[in-house]
Amino acid sequence: MAHIGFESCKADPDVWMRKATKDDGTRYYEYVLLYVDDLLVVSENSEGVIRKEIGKYFELKESSIEMPDVYLGGTVSMVESNNGQKAYTFSSSQYVKSAVTNVETYLNETGRKFPCRVNTPIRSNYRPEVDLSEELNDSDASYYQSLIWILRWMVELGRIDITCEVSMMS
Repeated sequence: MAHIGFESCKADPDVWMRKATKDDGTRYYEYVLLYVDDLLVVSENSEGVIRKEIGKYFELKESSIEMPDVYLGGTVSMVESNNGQKAYTFSSSQYVKSAVTNVETYLNETGRKFPCRVNTPIRSNYRPEVDLSEELNDSDASYYQSLIWILRWMVELGRIDITCEVSMMS
């Protein structure tokens, strides 16, 4: 990405940015978000950046070059503020709903269910140092680990503090 003028963000190396100028002379930053084989470009000329610059070096799936409605599990949409300013929003709510549905399905398939009328999943008198619970089998341990990663991703998707230290603008 550096060879086409983008600089990696210090806060997140998957976020690339470069200075750009709109047709009306307004200066702004173009952003490219890369994650494995997913690409999201935020620019006045997104399609040009994708096809003419990135597409020169990487094979692109033509059918998937469009305004996304989902990116990495998060819902993407464009909104317009009261003053007419347009902005993109990113929401984790659909990912969270899907994750909960998947857990409910898994519990049904394995003959388990959530306990009813519980304020907390851990008893108030719980003492981990004396816990003699049976260890999880390999399958349940793997599922538990996947749930931890799903929860971590929910937190990551829900973060609104994605900021990059900008050293390019003077």
